[in-house]
Amino acid sequence: MKILYKLKQIALGALLLAMASSCDDTIEDVGGAQQNYNSVYGIIAANTNLATFTKAIDLAGLKSTFDKPDDFTFFIPTDAAFDAYLVKSGYVNSLGYPDITLVPVDVLREVVLSHVVKGVKKRVGYLDGVQADYLTTGELSTMANAEDADLYLLSVNVTNGVLKVNGSDKPAPGVDYYGTNGFVNVLDNVISLDPPAPVIEGVSNASPSPGEDIIVKGLNFVQVQNVKFDDKVVTFKVLSKTEIQVTVPADYGSNALVTVQTVYGVSNIATLGVRYLLYGDNFSGVASPVWDGGWGGTQDFQNTERVNRGTYSIKRTNNEGWTGMSIGFNSINVADYGYLKISVFPVKTTKLFFSIATDLPWATGFSVEVKAGEWNNLSIPFSDLKADKIGATISSLNIQEYSGEPGIVYFDDIGFL
Repeated sequence: MKILYKLKQIALGALLLAMASSCDDTIEDVGGAQQNYNSVYGIIAANTNLATFTKAIDLAGLKSTFDKPDDFTFFIPTDAAFDAYLVKSGYVNSLGYPDITLVPVDVLREVVLSHVVKGVKKRVGYLDGVQADYLTTGELSTMANAEDADLYLLSVNVTNGVLKVNGSDKPAPGVDYYGTNGFVNVLDNVISLDPPAPVIEGVSNASPSPGEDIIVKGLNFVQVQNVKFDDKVVTFKVLSKTEIQVTVPADYGSNALVTVQTVYGVSNIATLGVRYLLYGDNFSGVASPVWDGGWGGTQDFQNTERVNRGTYSIKRTNNEGWTGMSIGFNSINVADYGYLKISVFPVKTTKLFFSIATDLPWATGFSVEVKAGEWNNLSIPFSDLKADKIGATISSLNIQEYSGEPGIVYFDDIGFL
């Protein structure tokens, strides 16, 4: 009997040991997890659902960084999400399977640190008896941000108890795990804090002179490698993440296509100057265009009240909404140009519709919102103006008020590039 009793005790002890050791392999629902007295790193390392991230920590040489009593909040992708990231990024073996060992150590280090916030313990849902800060919508500085100030902060969105991070439309699966010094919030996506490719929003002077310094304005001007006028690299100075000072080269002619390249990509194209000038101070030395028309208002082609450059501009007074004007000119070949260039100064913010079609001009075109009280230097691609549906030549520019409100708008420096 004593032997049988001993065997029962041994069996019971083995069962309890197995249950205890399997605890870390189970990710309970938020609010339903059991208190675990392991460190947060110990939980991650023991959890088979987070094996890929654990391997990433080891390969990046970060085990000693996390295996300590400091407070941490982890945002960890599931193995499936991490594998999908590896495949998308091209880290696959000869058989096409994801292989984390192919990721360069410096890249892997940034990836791992982008998922960790040090010094806080944060989770989504309230859990009785557990002391924690709670995640709210906003931005968090990760350990990757501490190493690279150019990286974006981690964006967090918590709505009705649902967590989304890094701008992802994928909600977190609603699970977390916690230890003595932190939380693990499980994700269905891998976080990247790298800035996107740069975006040019405009230039301070769309018709500059050689040697002049102009400001290129936009977004994501981080680790800029070069600025080009067409294919030529020009002199530049990064003023901020949104502004670059550029010196127009001495051999600048009358136009150029401007791009900005960073380590994260190449920007959209901004345009300088024109190849065909429709209106500067006049129409090729004449005060009026070849022909013009309008409805619901008036236009003055020799206005001096508000001028972008030179002496004159065009003043269009729209007595009511949806009115507009047409400007005629000698035919030019569509194939020779790619952009409509025009500077616009509205007295109040409005929308304008532009078309270069002679027949049924309002069936093809493009609308743009322009800001009040400043010159908006617009560069509209012919593709947006649906030039492919117009024909081989164009001979008119049509501009319509498109917000339904009366008002005054000034136009200057009109041409094609």
